[in-house]
Amino acid sequence: MSRLILFLLLLALSGLLLWHLLRGDEATAINVAEGTPNFEVRAEPMRLQSSMECAACHAEVVREWQDSWHSRAYTDPEVQALSKGFQDKDCLPCHLPRPVLETGLSLRPLERDRRHDEGVDCFTCHFAPEANSMIGRGPLGAGARTAPCQPQESAIIGSLGLCAPCHNQHKVHEEWKQTSYALEGANYKDCNDCHMPQILRASGVVGRSHRYPGAHDTDILRRAATLAAETESDGAVQLVVSNTGAGHNFPTDERHRAVDLEATFVGKDGSRVSRRVDRYRNPYRTEFEVRNLLRSVGAERDYQISLASLGSVDVHVKRVAPVGHPVQTTVAYPESTQIPAGESRRYKVFLPPAVESVTFRLYYRTQPFQTDADAVLLHEATVHAR
Repeated sequence: MSRLILFLLLLALSGLLLWHLLRGDEATAINVAEGTPNFEVRAEPMRLQSSMECAACHAEVVREWQDSWHSRAYTDPEVQALSKGFQDKDCLPCHLPRPVLETGLSLRPLERDRRHDEGVDCFTCHFAPEANSMIGRGPLGAGARTAPCQPQESAIIGSLGLCAPCHNQHKVHEEWKQTSYALEGANYKDCNDCHMPQILRASGVVGRSHRYPGAHDTDILRRAATLAAETESDGAVQLVVSNTGAGHNFPTDERHRAVDLEATFVGKDGSRVSRRVDRYRNPYRTEFEVRNLLRSVGAERDYQISLASLGSVDVHVKRVAPVGHPVQTTVAYPESTQIPAGESRRYKVFLPPAVESVTFRLYYRTQPFQTDADAVLLHEATVHAR
């Protein structure tokens, strides 16, 4: 029996050797992930081991990536604190990912056990493991065939499929698909248009920025939403907060993002009282006390805010249908108070007689416990009582 097994093993090895010799340098088509183009299998194994080695040919791109929060996805002190040093293992696959194409575009990536300081690195999006090759948008130059990354062109690099395995963990991709930006036509915009804008590099090459502006970019945050306030003829203040610029909910993605609408009321006696008027956020799973009371477009509610010696403020708020976007039909998190693309929250604020003026401020917080001093002030507006 042992001789038979040995014979079969030698036969299999001989067949494998013969196949390799006949194959030569010619490539074999494989399908790395369902729905993606076929790649060619490179004969040589990948020689690159670190994203920093990519800088030899792509210095500008690597510098952009080093300046991004992708590169700090694991080392960012805030992420470390919120995950308790990644004791929450569920966070690792997206903060320290292996190549997305290793598991495919429909599954979350696996976490890697090395190069922690590189976070979401070049290999995450550009490496096709089964092909022994890095992939790029192209066109490739004359020296591509001898480059150490053994590159080949693939349209998958411009696909949202590379973003979804991590960024659709909290349904961001699903949110985008329910906006007008996802409709083919003149107004079409996808993740790349905002988060990987085209740039002209010093080398003279036009490419996509690898800085990935997002939650840590003040300009892109301020373009995402607007705040408008005015005093009406009846003395009440009309206040409108709108998601006018984001192609997804505002704020979005991670549960610890929060946007607060705050107000500082100034009394006729010069006293000042600050209060939170509302919070837009997808709460943690353990925050059972958080309830979304505006679950559908057109929903309204009334509440009151105490200002101590200045009296009380009566507030009426309505969830207003999106302008220029379809109404969001899929609700992944019913208790979320995020503002979907195009939607508004319209407030009517009734000031007590003792209040002279009020200043409204919209703060973006990367985590819900962040102080005003550390948060980003997006917009503010001051109105006076009649």
